[in-house]
Parts: sequence; structure tokens; C-alpha cells
Amino acid sequence: MVTETFDDDSQALAMFAWARLWSPLADTAMRAEAWSALGLPGRFDELAVDYWTAFHGPSPAVSLLLHAALARDGAAVREDWLRVMDHLGLEWQDARLPPDQLGVACEVFACAIDAGEAVLRRELTARYLLPWCTAALASLPPESPLAAVVGVFRDDLAAP
Repeated sequence: MVTETFDDDSQALAMFAWARLWSPLADTAMRAEAWSALGLPGRFDELAVDYWTAFHGPSPAVSLLLHAALARDGAAVREDWLRVMDHLGLEWQDARLPPDQLGVACEVFACAIDAGEAVLRRELTARYLLPWCTAALASLPPESPLAAVVGVFRDDLAAP
């Protein structure tokens, strides 16, 4: 599993894989590839419908928009992420998602890791990413395989 031994490069790569998993723009094959790369249990195609329903459906159990999942002001949360993107010198290309969409947030977080931005890593984790995990776990049945996936994501965020 990706969570077993981390250095900055492998954690950044893991966050890019998580970005692909959480993005509504990724297709099933891309998600299955990310699932496998992350060493998640089972096969993505076995959980694809449950995954889509829980995270992307019309009324998802867990919102992948950080502001919605955390019950915070959307404009303020999006502005925080835009400021981080600006600080890291990141610009939009092609399709745009809200900057507080979890897939985008994972990409930005990976770039913060790659840039050696320890303060950004700590603050993004504490303010947004770990609280999202807490909210997600509270919204999913504990025995759900998707709760286990969120648990692995949480562990990957906590890696040094």
C-alpha cells in the first residue's frame, strides 16, 4: 500500500492518484488505475456504482466540495484555495472545477508537497483535508468499503 513508506515524492504521487480518484472528470478506467496504484482493497469496478452514488451522485452522501462537506462559506473556502494556487504559481488549464473540489485540492496539495511547503501542507491538512475525512467518515456506514477508502486517504494525508 502507498501508505506504508513515504518520502515526499511518493506522498506527492499518492496525492496525484487521489486527485484522479476524487475528480468527476476522470473516467472509470482512470479511477480503476488510481485505485490500483493506491493499493486500495478490492477492485474499483466492484464498487464503482456505490462510489459514484456516495461521492458524485445528485445527492451524494459525502460532498467532494470542501465548503459543502465542512458547512463553510463557499466563497471564503474557494478564495483560500485560489490563494494557495497563486502562491504555488499554479494556473488553470482546460477543464475547470471549483478550487475546493477534493480532486483539485489533492492536486494542489501534491504541488505543495513537491514545492517543500511545510506550512501549507500542515495548514491545508488541518483546515480542510482531515476535517473532510472526519465529515466523510461520519456520513458513511462504518462497515462500508468506501469508509475504508476514506480511512486510507486520511492515513496518506498524515504521512510525513
